[in-house]
Amino acid sequence: MFKSVQYVVKENFSNLYRIFCIAKYELLADMRDSKFGLFWNFASPAIQVLTYFLIFGLAWSRKPIKHDGIEINYLPWLVVGYAAWWFIQPCIQNGCNAIFSKTSVITKMKFPVSVLPATICAKEFFNHLCMMLIAIVMLFMCGFFPNVYWLGLIYFTICSFMFVESVTLILSVLTMLWRDVRKLVTSLMRMLMYFSPVIWECHFVASVPFHNILNIIMKLNPVYYIVNGYRDCIFYNRWIFAHPAQTIYFWGVTIVLFVIGCMLMYKFKRKFIDLI
Repeated sequence: MFKSVQYVVKENFSNLYRIFCIAKYELLADMRDSKFGLFWNFASPAIQVLTYFLIFGLAWSRKPIKHDGIEINYLPWLVVGYAAWWFIQPCIQNGCNAIFSKTSVITKMKFPVSVLPATICAKEFFNHLCMMLIAIVMLFMCGFFPNVYWLGLIYFTICSFMFVESVTLILSVLTMLWRDVRKLVTSLMRMLMYFSPVIWECHFVASVPFHNILNIIMKLNPVYYIVNGYRDCIFYNRWIFAHPAQTIYFWGVTIVLFVIGCMLMYKFKRKFIDLI
């Protein structure tokens, strides 16, 4: 176990520049395929947010989100939550093909395969920054301005990066073993969004049967910790360790997933060419 973790960590840190270059190349390649290029990195998330706001905010007349006596209008609340999801969702979905999409490189040269999941996360991190810029502009328009608690966004960005990196390590190897994994993950990600506090609070009221148990189950989702962490920093002026039990649980799950991903990567590192 420790040998596999050491192998992956060492290979990633020794190839940081390579990870950056591959992520930059992939990002520029996507831009070259379209006439407007960088514009779509901002337009795509903005269109998605506008769609959810029109449906859930206006058509369904969502009231302001009230939490601990503080009311937040639905639009800024939605934008902040979606900013976190805009990083998590594409990392996991595209991470399934992190290795399979580079089979031509793997078969022609000696290549550090374990860095490929990190290149996906690095590429999507740029899109996350674009989405965060949109969110910050929206927050300014709604009367929310930076304070010291906003620094907690750095911590929760690290949390999200470590979580998606751990999940991507596992899924990229499993996709090489079973090609159906990507299709399964694509379907599950749609479900995961509705079981995460992206467009609703993920909190069942007392009138719902077994609401206490359901609320506990919702908190077992690591994405719950990340999305609410973004909102805690911006709207509720909470420090990063305001929920110690959830923090311990999140890092416990993330570390376990990372170790499993490292073990799979180490076990199959010499068999990927055969699996192709």
